[in-house]
Amino acid sequence: MIFDADLRPVVDDVLGANTDTAPGELWALLTELGWPVVGVAEDDGGAGGDLAAVAELAAGVGRHAAAVPLIETGLAAWALASAGLPITATAERAALALAPAGTVEARRDGADGDWILDGTVPRVRWVPEVPTVVLVVEQADATVVAIVDAPPSAAPSADPTAPGGAAGAAGGVERDLAGEPVGTLRLDGLRLPADRVAVAPAGLAGDVLARVAVLRAAAISGAVERACTLTKDHVSTRQQFGRPLSALPAVRQLVAGLAVERDLLDAALTVAVTRPGSATAAAVRAVAARTAGTVATDTHQLHGAIGITQEYPLHLVTRRLWSWRDDEGTQRRWERLLGDEVVRTGSDEPLWSLVTGASA
Repeated sequence: MIFDADLRPVVDDVLGANTDTAPGELWALLTELGWPVVGVAEDDGGAGGDLAAVAELAAGVGRHAAAVPLIETGLAAWALASAGLPITATAERAALALAPAGTVEARRDGADGDWILDGTVPRVRWVPEVPTVVLVVEQADATVVAIVDAPPSAAPSADPTAPGGAAGAAGGVERDLAGEPVGTLRLDGLRLPADRVAVAPAGLAGDVLARVAVLRAAAISGAVERACTLTKDHVSTRQQFGRPLSALPAVRQLVAGLAVERDLLDAALTVAVTRPGSATAAAVRAVAARTAGTVATDTHQLHGAIGITQEYPLHLVTRRLWSWRDDEGTQRRWERLLGDEVVRTGSDEPLWSLVTGASA
């Protein structure tokens, strides 16, 4: 899917030409281009650009299996800017940690004192291989956004109660199916100075979650596109019983099913990007989770043994599909969030509008 027709070829040129570039060198190039802060207003220190432009970058990460925290750093910068904090904290790469209500306690030590954070946030991408984590804590009447130093070498800080001290990462460095770092952020009485914390309106937590959902779905869309392209090429050229695999009815049926899944996700993304909101974000993320599992499974079935070899590129995107599928919650969670939106309004009009594309 093309979100931004002008940006798409540039994304493919940069990420496609640097698939074998060391992550550090690739990140330096992306930083020079200003991509980590696309979507953040220029007045806030960003590069400007709308949600479509950011989605194009996210799709490129998925399409080219780029092992860099471009999505996460951009989200962290956007959350900081939305809360009125400087985005300079994300200059050297960053992670975003979402703490739903009741999971992390954020309290002030006196009216003008430091902030103290307690709790854990599981499955934070790129912890602890980034220097900074932007923590978004959902509370009943506010959203607390904090800049936390990531734990060096996955070890807890020697003095986590010191102002600005690093948080702890439980269990050391973990790797997801794609081989990218994922860690649990542990906040055991972490003390932060007031200039590293902002109290924003309660709705910001939901806005950040919705943006995460859309961009993760865009990344999944890019990986789905690459998996479908590889599969179409494979069944068209691979010969069996004297004819290409695509001549077999069962193969054609599976390939057609892949196209349907891809197009369904693209349609949901079109709505989510052009009409951003909690309902459209939940819908596209639920669709993305289902599509990720189906496409990863069926493309490997159509490839056979070659699909699981190290030399063939299919695994680069399918391992990401399986890993990204359950980031920030399972398909069931997103379906429940969408249902909650319908129940909250007391009408099925929002759902009908979402499904049909009609104006709300």
